[in-house]
Amino acid sequence: MSIARAVGRDAAWWSVGAGRIARHSAAGLMLLVGTTLLLWVAGVDLRWLGIAAVVAIGLALWARFSPTTFARVFTSPLWRRRIKRRVRTGWPALVESCGLGRTDRVRSVRELPTLGRLRWDERGNLAAPVVLITGQTVDDIDAIAERLRAAVDARALQVRANERRTGCELVWSFTDALAQLVPFVGPNPVAVQVGLDSVLVGRAEDGSPFNLDVRVSTLTVGATGAGKASVMWNVVLGQAPNIRSGLVEFHGADLKGGMELSIGAALFTRVARSSGEAVAMLEHAAAACDARAVRFAGSTRSHQPTRSDPVVIILIDELAALVAYETDRDVLKRVDAALRRLLAMGRAVGFYVFAFVQDPRKETVGMRHMFPQKVALRLDEAAEVDMVLGEGARRRGAEAHRISRSTPGVGYAVAEDGQVVRFRAAHIADDLIQLVASTNPAPRQQPISAGPSEPTTTSGAGGRPTSRRSGSPARKAPEGL
Repeated sequence: MSIARAVGRDAAWWSVGAGRIARHSAAGLMLLVGTTLLLWVAGVDLRWLGIAAVVAIGLALWARFSPTTFARVFTSPLWRRRIKRRVRTGWPALVESCGLGRTDRVRSVRELPTLGRLRWDERGNLAAPVVLITGQTVDDIDAIAERLRAAVDARALQVRANERRTGCELVWSFTDALAQLVPFVGPNPVAVQVGLDSVLVGRAEDGSPFNLDVRVSTLTVGATGAGKASVMWNVVLGQAPNIRSGLVEFHGADLKGGMELSIGAALFTRVARSSGEAVAMLEHAAAACDARAVRFAGSTRSHQPTRSDPVVIILIDELAALVAYETDRDVLKRVDAALRRLLAMGRAVGFYVFAFVQDPRKETVGMRHMFPQKVALRLDEAAEVDMVLGEGARRRGAEAHRISRSTPGVGYAVAEDGQVVRFRAAHIADDLIQLVASTNPAPRQQPISAGPSEPTTTSGAGGRPTSRRSGSPARKAPEGL
């Protein structure tokens, strides 16, 4: 059966190839046949035609059995030359039709934005600088970016402005480097400590590692099935050695009954599974943040993680369930107040919020602007892209509303230089989460009491126990969680 399938595949390949040649090279075939007849009538030795036929068959066999090398040597260079010619010859008419032309009445000439030298980069993208005419801005090129993309049938087009926004570079992308799953590359399982500033989340479109800042509160937005869990678990598992050593603590809120976080619960110091537990956990975190700020005042302006003063990351699986969908108004107010305190004060003393949500509107996430770092996975509407990544993100190439449902984990982030980075978070299986959790458990795990009286808590790893009950003075707020 396998031999029959192989024969069938080969027959289909040759049939399709012959049909493609006949369809796209009819004129060439007619020329070949006509030339052959003329040579035969003229009595010319046709052995050279036989040699040519052997060469053609050899090329066909090469294309069949080594398509990668054949494409690299023949197909790709020809295709690239054709695309460059299409861009170069079509540029004047395209920008003219878009209204970017202007007549210089002094010299009586028609001025157009000038396209610089076209070049292919190592990632297979076609790039070219654009020299604007006087009075034009990069926004004028942004406005026709979609037409420039469609004109050459590219997958995407980025308009990269220079530092002063007096000119730009156009970068056409024709293939999707993120179409395949990205494997998880976590830290060395025997590592004592890994970097505390950033964590490897996946791979960027240019093939480089994509790292996400850890010590910055981060909002990740994506529709159902967009891959928010991939981003979440890459952040957690990437810090596993630091969790084991006590330099980093994760405190999670999962209002789906702990359905998402329970599989790796050993990595968390606390896991809230209800709104009551979540508000208690957030208020404990806010109080500990305040206490650490008071203790640091006058001695330091930046937090250096230690086992007694670890980095504390508050991870919220579905933020909207806490800040928008909760029916208890008192809980909503308490959650909002605690989160705003953490977002406003936490960075200086090592408290950060990593929140994940589906709906980025202000009506849902009122403190959206307080997250310095934002990530956009697949979104439902174009307007949501600018809500998440900032005004103009779509013009700079962030098309999160056009991400395919077949590529979960693909998203966009804005780098420190303002450039949009497209990436794909590594895929993480459940058994990997369980394995890492079993080998890197948090040194201390605490239950959460959602009642009016809070249990005794410790003042960080190895700290002295303190207690906080209803009505207790604010100065007795716990330093740790």
